Amino acid sequence: MQLFSYLSDGKARFAYLSGGNLGIDIQNAYRYLLSKETSTSIQAELIPNSIIDIFSHGEGGKQTTQMVVDWILSTITEFDSNYRQNYVIFDYDNVVLLPPVPVPGKVICIAGNFPAPGKMEKPDYPIVFLKPSSGVIGHMSPVVIPQVAQNVVYEVELATVIGKSGKNIPENNVEPFIAGYTLANDLGDRLLEKRTSQWTSGKMFDTFTPMGPVLITPDELADSTNLKMFTKVNDQIVQKGNTIQMFFNIPFLISYLSTLTTLEPGDVILTGSPKLMEGVTNPLCGLCNGDLIEIGIEKLGSLKNPITIENEVV
Repeated sequence: MQLFSYLSDGKARFAYLSGGNLGIDIQNAYRYLLSKETSTSIQAELIPNSIIDIFSHGEGGKQTTQMVVDWILSTITEFDSNYRQNYVIFDYDNVVLLPPVPVPGKVICIAGNFPAPGKMEKPDYPIVFLKPSSGVIGHMSPVVIPQVAQNVVYEVELATVIGKSGKNIPENNVEPFIAGYTLANDLGDRLLEKRTSQWTSGKMFDTFTPMGPVLITPDELADSTNLKMFTKVNDQIVQKGNTIQMFFNIPFLISYLSTLTTLEPGDVILTGSPKLMEGVTNPLCGLCNGDLIEIGIEKLGSLKNPITIENEVV
């Protein structure tokens, strides 16, 4: 499944993406089917309240949601107009996208997970830090660079979204805990990061963690270990890499992190960013007012965000 969150009448809603441009509002689809279907296989109390809620009932929750979506898709030809009037279906391009998980519980970031100049060997342990959920924004929402920040850089990252609570998860059994994958841009100010031994002060700004545009479930992304990655600033490639370069893969990271903290549904793990492009350090491109930054990962599409500088006009 490909799932996304969007804004409607000032509220966050969530939907299934079909065919690249058709959105199916999941709650409205459930309710419409309940109003027409007498089958006890769908119960009102099972209507999910968020994307993450789909996964709270395990495989049963996912299967029921897929069944509801399939029913809508199978009857669109007959009921297209009715579905649109009841906002069961809509055009994906016509809505404001939110992050797939609008307010993550924890945003756990991994640093040093790719080879870098002078750091080509796998470290003993991954470097872990946190970013606030208040910095999370969606596709095409502006990144606002505050006046205090002078050297903001970008980092394309594969983000793993947790769908089930877990502690001390065995590395060979992480699949049930993964809701899916999405794109994340881990922006940070290099100068502020280096002022102290801890770099959170350069990472914690509002809008500095764009995510989206969609959440792809593991069944659609069979292999997360060999995906091309890129970052563009105004269509210029400034970062390239592949998830195959990761020192620590996703099963290890989930297992390791679950020994440090309980992973909860809606937590997001940012798995690191490539530092070398064809063997050379990625070029640094200072972000300016009016720039457009785009990150992309194979099979997950791309995430775009315009850049604005605080108190400046484009």
